[in-house]
Amino acid sequence: MARADIDLAEVLADLKAIRNAVDRLETRLKSTEGEIIDPYKRRKEVLQRIYWADNSVSREDLLNLLQSCGTDYRWIGQQVKKGYLLVFPVPGGGTRYSVTSKAVLELGLTYVEEEVGEESLSLAKLSESSFAEDWNSREDAIYDSL
Repeated sequence: MARADIDLAEVLADLKAIRNAVDRLETRLKSTEGEIIDPYKRRKEVLQRIYWADNSVSREDLLNLLQSCGTDYRWIGQQVKKGYLLVFPVPGGGTRYSVTSKAVLELGLTYVEEEVGEESLSLAKLSESSFAEDWNSREDAIYDSL
């Protein structure tokens, strides 16, 4: 095919159509990026996923999860400060994260991927005080000193 066979007007029209299509796609992407993400809903979703992961995730896994949810590492400190997330150093270096019982109770996190009924939540709240008493007992303090 010789260069003379190319119609310059057609090529320019096709390039303009492609540019317009790309512009429309970029506009759509920008409009979805601007959607407001409910931070409370996102917190519950992230904590629920940590809980489903046997309530223990590595720093790398948590950072990947946070990135996929559209947030950054500062979220970790916020949840630790709120009392929803625990940080555990791992022997040999590294860090693991787990959800607190406070988060489970207040946010209604479930261990299996189904909703918890009101009865389960009320039973969990009833037993919370007796667990706290046992945790702070003299007998438990003996084990803490070992």
